[in-house]
Amino acid sequence: MNRLARTQWAPLLAATVVAGVVLSFTTKQFGSSFNVYTILQTAAVYAVIGLAQMMVLAVADMSLAVGGIASLATIVTGNLYQVQHWPIGAAIGAALVLGLGCGLVNGVVIAATGLSGFIVTLATGTAFTGVAYGITSSIPYSNIASVLTSLGQGRAAFFSYLLLPAIAMTLAVGAGFRWLPTGRALLAVGGNKDAAVLSGISQKRAIVTAHAVSGLLAAIAAVLYIGVLQSATPATGSDWLIISFAVPIIGGTALVGGEAPASGCFVAAVVLAAINDALIVLNVNTEAVQMAEGLLIFAAVIAGKLGQGIRTGSGRSPQRPGLGARGFGKAAPDGAAPGLGLP
Repeated sequence: MNRLARTQWAPLLAATVVAGVVLSFTTKQFGSSFNVYTILQTAAVYAVIGLAQMMVLAVADMSLAVGGIASLATIVTGNLYQVQHWPIGAAIGAALVLGLGCGLVNGVVIAATGLSGFIVTLATGTAFTGVAYGITSSIPYSNIASVLTSLGQGRAAFFSYLLLPAIAMTLAVGAGFRWLPTGRALLAVGGNKDAAVLSGISQKRAIVTAHAVSGLLAAIAAVLYIGVLQSATPATGSDWLIISFAVPIIGGTALVGGEAPASGCFVAAVVLAAINDALIVLNVNTEAVQMAEGLLIFAAVIAGKLGQGIRTGSGRSPQRPGLGARGFGKAAPDGAAPGLGLP
């Protein structure tokens, strides 16, 4: 319980819950079963989008291609199902492989050239979006498989079925960072690149892996979003940039790498979706919603900086023992970089 209270997103979550309860009494629409379902439906998509960005932030990089990969994956799914008459399972599989491949290309280019991820993913993300619009001539595919519609629109009372894959992805990413050597290597590279290299960890391999998994998660988010929109449009991902950064940053992901709590990412997605929904229920204009997202990111960055200063002032090291030159030792807590035991 004490550890939960110390998390970066705990105060924001508590404030959101209190505000939600108050708003539910003052505005019946906000507390209705359907509105809660809408919030959770949006949060599920936000969570996977945030996880896609969190993967590259973990290695102290960033990806501006999350939206572009999602756009292309959406169109491939729609085209293969509606035009090429592929089974929906095969169409989705192809889209996920494509997302993985797009992320892999980003990672390989960045690792091989040493160029900034900002520049590379800005270029490739724009190219992916352009290809998606070119394939469709800006016309969305409206013939959507019932399984996607059922997943995207299905609910049990206020519980959105989309939460199931979102929770599964969150658990998978969190377990990967906590238990898998590859995941812990990503955090080690992000936390201390030089020490990680001296410990025998390949920085280039970490960058390629992070971008590849990021592309896969972006494609998964795109497939989920098809069910929400009930169409496959190339416009998918066009407004995901701010969300992709807001969710992991608010959730406690460090911009400098080395710390990527998947659970915090999921909670931040719910909080952000609830805040956006509340502003809409209160008839606040779109510009104010975007301003609120920007302020939340700013507040999260400041909170993270203050927390780091407090830990430094108290003499506690952010690193934890467990990574030696020949392998991985004791597991670090979820989403935290293991310490580096150098010879």
